[in-house]
Amino acid sequence: MKRFLKMLADRTNEFLTDKKNEQISETDTSILSMLELAIQKKSGIHVIFQNKSFTGDIVKYDKNRQQLIVKNFNKSMSIIIRIPEIQRVRLVPKTVQEAQKINQKIR
Repeated sequence: MKRFLKMLADRTNEFLTDKKNEQISETDTSILSMLELAIQKKSGIHVIFQNKSFTGDIVKYDKNRQQLIVKNFNKSMSIIIRIPEIQRVRLVPKTVQEAQKINQKIR
């Protein structure tokens, strides 16, 4: 419950202070360029954000809302990630994606 209230307070603060006008740092540009590359190559990504990580395919990248929707390789779970919360993004090798798909067919 504490995490929910903290998240709610953070979102309210972001809304009131309008953080969208902040300048983009070098890490943000590298994250944005990696996301663009993943979309162009139609590759899976591994995203580290807050104290979590998630691996999957990009479903939608909304530049206006600064959000990324990622669905795992099994297509059973998806997550919405805010771009400013992302700490690191890496492309997933094709061999890992293919192994995940084969593993899903076996189950």
